[in-house]
This record gives sequence, structure tokens and C-alpha cells, in this order.
Amino acid sequence: MISRVKLLNIPQPDSEIPSKCPQLPREVYQVRLRRLRERMKEAGLDQVIIYADREHAANFAYLAGFSPRFEEALLIVGLDGTPQAVLGTENINMVRYTLAELEGIHYPTFSLIGQPRQEVKSLKDILRDAGLKKGMTVGTVGWKYYHAKDGCPAGSFEIPHYIVETIHEVVGETSSAGSGTDKGSIVRNVTDIFMSPYDGLRIVLEPEQVVVFEYAACLVARSMLALMNYVDVGKTEMELAGRFQSMGIPLSVHPMVSVGEKARFGLTSPTNREANLGDFMTAAYGIEGALSCRAAYIARDEKALTSGTQDWLEHIAVPYFATAARWFQSIRIGMEGSEIWEMAETNLPKLKFGWNLNPGHFIASDEWVSTPFMPGSDVRLQSGNYIQFDLIIAPDPPHFGADLEDGVVLADEELKAGIKAKSPDVWARFERRRQYIRDVLGIELGDDVLPMSDILGYYRPFLLSQGNAFAIR
Repeated sequence: MISRVKLLNIPQPDSEIPSKCPQLPREVYQVRLRRLRERMKEAGLDQVIIYADREHAANFAYLAGFSPRFEEALLIVGLDGTPQAVLGTENINMVRYTLAELEGIHYPTFSLIGQPRQEVKSLKDILRDAGLKKGMTVGTVGWKYYHAKDGCPAGSFEIPHYIVETIHEVVGETSSAGSGTDKGSIVRNVTDIFMSPYDGLRIVLEPEQVVVFEYAACLVARSMLALMNYVDVGKTEMELAGRFQSMGIPLSVHPMVSVGEKARFGLTSPTNREANLGDFMTAAYGIEGALSCRAAYIARDEKALTSGTQDWLEHIAVPYFATAARWFQSIRIGMEGSEIWEMAETNLPKLKFGWNLNPGHFIASDEWVSTPFMPGSDVRLQSGNYIQFDLIIAPDPPHFGADLEDGVVLADEELKAGIKAKSPDVWARFERRRQYIRDVLGIELGDDVLPMSDILGYYRPFLLSQGNAFAIR
């Protein structure tokens, strides 16, 4: 594969923004609620309480149709009845602006410091009024769940301690540790119901959700391509980040642009640092439903690189692109996650290329849901999985790495038919992208792989040479 990677003069991919932003219909939220209740019955749960704040809201929003802003929130779901959203003063009216059926419960304690707190009902009373009572089994949902290998007790809670303690007081004995790890515990961390790579509710997308996230992917791809085409010597990181466009959709990560030595830690935010000829640049942009990242040199060719890095194209960029192409060509329904891990380790050995995370993960409204790609993983990929290629390498200095992150959805015939029926325009863009990726980039996607991004697989190692990109020949 490496010998077939060529730096060629090829056309840039088409990039478009759909005329309208799609929204999930009410029926999707009704089906999700029904699916959760089925899982609750299987797990022996009487109630599920989902915590959210601005950073950790994806599981809440999956059912509620919105994320809390400024404040925390709880969503209380029983085996029947209307779910109750416990909200602070600035969010209480959000229940009027969502398609999900909710009852709003005002809890000013979730409001910001100093805001009015008159006539505050206790959280204990709110939980009791919502139907919690002695002897019930309650599952909490936040944003993580734990095993013994994680360095903390299995079943530990990640949501605020006072909420867990209050639930314990309402349904059973007060837990001094607050871990809920004792056998037969009345309160349990059940975040895995939403996020497990095996069977989490959120790792399988409905056709309607694919359509919504594809709009986000269009925005992100257009933004990243605009940034790559805008790069020039003397531009500041903040000027470059000005190419990012969200159309008001909430971000899933903070915008990232770094040039020069600062790019060795690409997680940093843009500054007034100016780009110089021969600088390395890394950029990442994500809104709810999609993320793109690129890392390459601000140069026209390797002549602008320092003497110790002029072999970067051959020894870093080419094997990286070859591995990415193999990843895109290998991914398919039914494969085990360990296959991708082993492929990445074989083609880009960790010790040499310095990658410390995973060669991809599930993505949704949050940038990282969970990952099937672990050593020995027996997680089987399913139709409806939305998967991000995210193999971040960091070879030893003076070399820099490379990056071309984007996502794909795996779809069987039923899901494909659903997407076509919901949005023929989305399906047409999938077909257009597939043709470009095959005919121009030389990457053959499987029939069950839907390319979400207009720039999927498109990588320019030298950003100032806008016509030249990698392809397989």
C-alpha cells in the first residue's frame, strides 16, 4: 500500500452546505424513550436519572432534545409516565422549545451563584414527587462508567456526590462511600446503557439522526477546507480559525489551530502566533455531529522543511496516509474492533509513530462516545455505527506527525433505504463522495460505508500547494 501512495495534482473535493438544517422528528424521541424503558426492565431498574451539564450533556439531550446551558440538569425517567426534567431558572422554559415530551421541574439550586433561590424545594422532595421511594432500584447516567482496571472501584459514580447521596437517602440506606459498589446496591451507575461499545443506545443511529449529523459534517468539512485554502505565511492562528463556520450549531470541542512548535500539542486554542514558511500546522473543528482534523506543513514542498525533517513525507506522511486508506477500505459491518487495532499497530507501530489513544471511536453529538478499537476487542461493528477515523501520531522530534480525521456511518440495506426515503439529497451526497474517493483518491469504500464528510480521505501534506494531495495509484 505504501508504494502505491502518490502525491498528485488532483481536483479538490466538492463542498456544499445544504439549504436547510434538518431536525429530528418527535417520533424519534418517543422511540428512544421506549427503547430505554425496555432496557430498564431488562436491567431491573425502576428509575433512571440522567445528569447533564454544559460539558456532559449528550445522554440527556438524546432523550430531552436539548442540552442545558449555563446550568446543570437532571432527567428522571420511570417505567411509565412523562419524563421529568429538573432544570434551573435559565433552562426551565426549554421544555417549551423541544419536541420531546417532558415535564419541567424548577430547581433553582442548579442556577448560577447568586441568582434567586426563594422557595427552593429540596432535591429529596423533587425525587420523591417524581416517584422514587424506598426499595427502588435506580440507575444513574452521567458520561462515564468504570471497571476495576480503571484504577477506581467498579461501578463508581461520576456525577456530583450530593445527587448520589440524595438518591440513596430516598430509596435506601445512605452510602457513606457513595460508590454503589456493594452487592445488591440499590443505586447503580448505568451509563453503559447509553455508551457501551457493545450495545449502547447511542452508538446506533436512526436514519433521521444520520441526516441531521450529515448536515453538521457538511459544515465542518467546508470549514476545514476553507482553512486549508486560506493558510499562508503571516496569517495568525486566530485568522485561520476565522474560517470555521457553525451556523449556530453548538460546538462539540473547542476550536483548535496551532502552528510551529506549538503544534506539537494540537489541543491548544488559537492565538495571535503567526505562521512562518516551513511551520507545521494542526487544526481541528467539531460541532455536534461531526469533527474534522488536519495536520500538515505550511510549505509547497519538503525544501522548506528543516534539514532534520526533510524525510517527513516519505517516512511519516506516506505510511500514515497508507494506513488511513487501509482503515477506510477495511471498516465494515461485522468486523471486530481488535482487527482495526491490529492493522494500525502493524502498519504504524506505536513505539515508532507515538500514538497513545485509539485508531478511531464512535462519534455522535459528543466527539467521543466510546471505542470498539482496543487490543483484543471483540466488539462487533453494527449497522448504524458512526465511526471516526482518529489515529493521532506523534513521532519523536524533530519530526511532526500527520492527521486527517473524518467519520463514516456503517449502513445495511434497511438503513440505506431509510436514509434515501428521509433525504434523497443526503443520499446523493453520499454517492458523490463515494465516487470522488474512489475515482480521484483511489480508495475503495465498502458498500456498507457511508462517507459523512466532503473531505474524507483528502490530505494535502503541503498546504501551500493547493493542487497536490495524496492518492492511491
